[in-house]
Amino acid sequence: MTPAGISFLTSLYLGLFVGGIAFFWLLEGGAPLKAFAAERDRRRHALVNLGVLVAVILFADLLIGTWLFRIGAHLLDPPDGLLTPLGLPVWAQVTVGIVVMDGVEYALHRLAHAWRPLWLLHSVHHSDPHVDLTTGARHHPLETAIGLAVRVGLYLALGLPLWIEVIRAILINVVSLWQHANVRAPRWLEALRPLVVTPAVHRQHHSPDAPLIDRNYGQVLSLWDRLFGSYAEPSGDLPPAYGLRTLDAPQWQTVAGVLLTPFRARSVPGPL
Repeated sequence: MTPAGISFLTSLYLGLFVGGIAFFWLLEGGAPLKAFAAERDRRRHALVNLGVLVAVILFADLLIGTWLFRIGAHLLDPPDGLLTPLGLPVWAQVTVGIVVMDGVEYALHRLAHAWRPLWLLHSVHHSDPHVDLTTGARHHPLETAIGLAVRVGLYLALGLPLWIEVIRAILINVVSLWQHANVRAPRWLEALRPLVVTPAVHRQHHSPDAPLIDRNYGQVLSLWDRLFGSYAEPSGDLPPAYGLRTLDAPQWQTVAGVLLTPFRARSVPGPL
C-alpha cells in the first residue's frame, strides 16, 4: 500500500458513506418499510442519531483513534506479529483481517449483551424505537472507542497492516446502511442470508423481546451465528416492534439523552 492508495481509500470511504446516506434516505422517503407518523418525526429521528455520530467522530475517531493511537501516522508501518513469518500475500492479509475482525465483532457484540457494563453502552444502539439508515450511526462513543482499541491491538498482535481497517470500514459502512435501511431488500439479496447478515436477519436483533434480541449478532458473515447457535431465521421483513421498552420515553430520545443513557440507565431496575 502507498500513500496514494491510502488517499484513494479515504476518498472511497467518504464517497460511499455520504452517497450511501443520500441514496437510502431518498429510498426510505419514497418506499419506507415502516413509515413514520410524519416527515418531521423522520427528520428529528435522523438529526438525533446523526448528532450521536458527531460525538463518535469527535471522541472515538479523532481523540482516541487519531490523537491517542495515532492510527493515521502508522497506517503504512510494516507489520511484525504472529502472522509475519508466514509471508502472506496482500490479498491473503486483507482476507484474514476482514474475517478475523468479523469474528471478533461477533464476540464483542455477544459479550455486550451478556455483561451489563457493556450492555449499558450497547443499549444506546438498541434503544432506537424506529430502525432506519441512521440507526447504524447510533453507537455510544465509549463503545466505539473500545471496539477500536480491540481491533488495533489485534492487528498489531497478528502483524497485519492497519490500512486493512480502512478497507474493512468501507465494507462495514455499506453493509450497516443496507442492514438498517427502512426499505424492503430485494428477494435475491435476502437469498444471500446463508452467507451474510441480510437486513431481514439483522432487524430481528432489534426486537425488544427475547429470544430475538439475543440472536443474529453477526456483523457481516452469518457464519458465526450459525456456528455458535445464535442464528434465527426471520419470519418476515421486520419484527413486531423495535427498541427497548424501558428506554422509549422522550427523555431517552434526544442527543443528550442517548449519550447519557449508559450512566442514567444504571438506576433502571431489571433488564433494559
